[in-house]
Amino acid sequence: MSEVDIGSDSTAATIAENIKRGQTTCACSQAHFRGDWLIANFYAGQNFPDGKMDRKYLDDTFPEQPVLVRDVSCHNVALNTAALKRVGYGADVEDPPGGKYMRRPDGQLTGELVEAASAEVLASLPQPPVPFVKEALIYGIKMSHKFGITSLQEASANTLYLHALRELDNEGRLDMQVFPHIVHAPESFAQERAQHIDARFVKFWMDGAPIPPHFSQCDIGADGLPNEDRLLLTFEELFSALTKHDARGLTCKIHCAGDGSARRALDVLERVRQSNPSGPVHELAHCNAIHQDDISRMAELRITAEMSPAIFHDTNLTANYPHIFKWPFKELQDAGVHVTVGSDWFLTDTPDLFPALSAVVERFGTQAGKTTKEIGGAKICRIITLAGAEAVGKASEMGSIETGKKANFIAVDRDLSRGEFSGAKVLKTWFEGRVVWEDTNNTASI
Repeated sequence: MSEVDIGSDSTAATIAENIKRGQTTCACSQAHFRGDWLIANFYAGQNFPDGKMDRKYLDDTFPEQPVLVRDVSCHNVALNTAALKRVGYGADVEDPPGGKYMRRPDGQLTGELVEAASAEVLASLPQPPVPFVKEALIYGIKMSHKFGITSLQEASANTLYLHALRELDNEGRLDMQVFPHIVHAPESFAQERAQHIDARFVKFWMDGAPIPPHFSQCDIGADGLPNEDRLLLTFEELFSALTKHDARGLTCKIHCAGDGSARRALDVLERVRQSNPSGPVHELAHCNAIHQDDISRMAELRITAEMSPAIFHDTNLTANYPHIFKWPFKELQDAGVHVTVGSDWFLTDTPDLFPALSAVVERFGTQAGKTTKEIGGAKICRIITLAGAEAVGKASEMGSIETGKKANFIAVDRDLSRGEFSGAKVLKTWFEGRVVWEDTNNTASI
């Protein structure tokens, strides 16, 4: 809401002008809470010469104002020269563990900060005030209602976010059931609960993002072991943290973009289960590249497979890198793994899941007397409703229309159980028995 949206198709020739044009349209009252920093979203490395973003594409237009541009994965950022000077980064800066400062052939910084290299810069930016965060949350909630969403997992929350949620809930304006995940933060964060906020969740990142040009995910090597250079946490670091959170009953979500990071996470979870067999159900996100040998392990260890981001279920990435984007829905379900779907809503203009679901609906196998769409439709309907509630331990309160459960449900313009997700429209959304969104322009609205 206060950052410049430039889409993801900018090139070396257009990115600075796109940012400048977007800057002139950002005139909201909170536009300057970042001080004089200009934040823009997004750039895609493959759109630049040799797949390399460089500060020179920003410097002529922004010679003095610090500029930060996130890449499409939000794992990496690009800074102009003014921004590098602001944070004190020069050619002598050393790569941090799990990160990299991209360099030109002469050793000078390009301005692109990969993975953990961006952490210090992002943490140093001026933080928005709580009223602004509340405004942003209300916008997100209303947009979610439009696409039939009444509960969500926030995969990366902090204290500011939780304060805003609590205030909205106390004001009676939080028309959404929220399950925020604290990023491996102090245990006290887990105590921030309210009527519609349940913060019994912790988030870990095991590796980077499986997209060009950096492909910073952790793969399995020829020796069958994860590539240690791509892991952001050691075995012992993850084991120590998971053991602590598991013992307290906190569900942990572990970002695993490669089959190597997934294997390492499962190795650690296997040891955690040995000491606490009945501990909480944990999750692996994003499960795009689970190795076949590890699928049965997920079932044995009671690990949920969160298949996200949905936008990647069927894109040119899926076609060009099938070894990375396997999306083994059928294999996971056949093995008895609990499967959910996530939007990872920041890559797309809206959190609409229906287009992505239409791309995978026919991947659930065959059955006599039914079309593949009908088979997949029934399974997906459960995945996006009751399975999601089960994943957060709330199946007794939500996820299906039953006596005694919360009246959170939607009306759609077609029978989704028949697999007809393509073009589907939400007509009405109810939250706790109240209509919170209605398509007043649709003549079929009920």
